[in-house]
Amino acid sequence: MSHKYNSQWTELETALGSRPLLSGSIGDINKQYSGLLSMLSGMMPPPDSSVTTRDEKIDNDVTVRIYDPKEARTTGQKLPVCVYAHGGGYCCGNLDAEDPLCRALARFTPCIVVSVDYRLGPRYKMPTMIDDCVTAYKWAWQAAEKLGADQHKYFSAGGSAGGGLAFSIAEKLIGNGKRDYIQGIVALVPVTLHYSNIPDEFKSMYTSYVENEVGSPVIDKQTMATFFDSISPDITDPAQFPALSKNIAQYPPTYIATCEFDPLRDDGRVMEHLLEKAGVKVKSDYYEGYPHYFWIFPSISDGQKFVQNTIEGVRFVLGL
Repeated sequence: MSHKYNSQWTELETALGSRPLLSGSIGDINKQYSGLLSMLSGMMPPPDSSVTTRDEKIDNDVTVRIYDPKEARTTGQKLPVCVYAHGGGYCCGNLDAEDPLCRALARFTPCIVVSVDYRLGPRYKMPTMIDDCVTAYKWAWQAAEKLGADQHKYFSAGGSAGGGLAFSIAEKLIGNGKRDYIQGIVALVPVTLHYSNIPDEFKSMYTSYVENEVGSPVIDKQTMATFFDSISPDITDPAQFPALSKNIAQYPPTYIATCEFDPLRDDGRVMEHLLEKAGVKVKSDYYEGYPHYFWIFPSISDGQKFVQNTIEGVRFVLGL
């Protein structure tokens, strides 16, 4: 480990005049998150028009945004489907927050992306977010013909809380006897454990919450504590914290990304270890010198590398 921030990150902090960090009450964090998204949207180029989008309400509580790559449609082939859950600590975020990544996945995999506008805390508690994502996944599976999708190539994906939800989708499908619904998981800096309930065998390797306890960029331990407190999770439930699962040997091929200066770093490391131990195919990328979700800042060129690696991760889990 470098124990030193990448120069691209330190240059960003200098340009911003401060370190971005979500802190305070859940209301404060929501305002800061919205402000950050607003700032970032002003720096972004226009959306990639080669990918079309439409929003569809799939039940009373859940809306999805469907990303369709026009160029890939000219061949008439059926496409893989990615059901994507955004980040935001289960309490922030929306369908616009991760639009650039969803467009890139759709165009360059290529695949159909179904991004889920799941209900958020603190108004809603766990496991509402998981239920909404599973609802969206099952809808996408059943809508394969309408979507022009290949049912043998469906996978879940997401970042941060959404990375945890990508695992939760697999856990719920496997538990419900629907393992054949899911061919892969793409988990970007995922939540897989609650820091107050770490199995003894992992305590020595689970140090990222100590190392990033106070003041680490974007999120620190207190940020995560505020998120968790807002959604009242069951810290022993493997559907909510999938590193506790007894079904890991049945998980599909998985791609995991982790960052050095991230309290969630070891959530990803533990999950990778468990999957490898269970004989599940795993590919991972580790971003030394970077904090949580660094890739959303357009001035950091390594963010483009992150997107390329994620696309390679998608191809890996689908065997493309």
